[in-house]
Amino acid sequence: MLDALIMTLGFEPGPLVSSLASHAAEGFTPEAKIIVLTPNFPDERAERAWRQLQNIFDMMKLGELGVSLRRYTIDLSDFSKAVQQIKSLFSEFKDKRIQISLTGGMRALILATFTAYLLTEWSETPKIEVSLEGRGVMLKVPNIASILTLLIDERKAALLRIMSPGRVYKSGELWRLFGRDRSTLYRYLRTLCELGLIERVDRGFRLTRLGELLSEKSQ
Repeated sequence: MLDALIMTLGFEPGPLVSSLASHAAEGFTPEAKIIVLTPNFPDERAERAWRQLQNIFDMMKLGELGVSLRRYTIDLSDFSKAVQQIKSLFSEFKDKRIQISLTGGMRALILATFTAYLLTEWSETPKIEVSLEGRGVMLKVPNIASILTLLIDERKAALLRIMSPGRVYKSGELWRLFGRDRSTLYRYLRTLCELGLIERVDRGFRLTRLGELLSEKSQ
């Protein structure tokens, strides 16, 4: 049984309805949440799909079982901020049994949601699926998040954690904060720069936007 079903809203209600019906058959826990992620810009097709989903939810009488349906608006004007916003939502459910369903044709929203899924430190790994457009089929996605955590080990994650977003650090300052020998520090900095997590600026180093997201994950 699921504690939460999180879906992305596209322009057609069909994939959302199919996902909702499928997981309702498997069962929701009392006070389970169904959350629909939508973009912040208006679109009549998306509004129509949302209204139809609400009608289906009411017809299924899920509310009488304690299940709630709510809409969560994502600001897609900045991709990194959108990922941070979705990550903040995911943090509420990181130790719950959840299903993430990537549905609809809103590619930027789907990509931001999948990125947030990869960057969240899950206690209970969620199941994730993506709709096969025009086929009415949901494809199961392997647990990629656990594989990607192997790219950044705990020692490099510790270096990311000591750096504050937006601040430029001289190498000497990082050496004092990091507490390891200079050759190790420079090796880690080189690797993290190659991965796009740290950048060289003003004769120093600072976190990139991606580095900020990953440093939050490692805390």
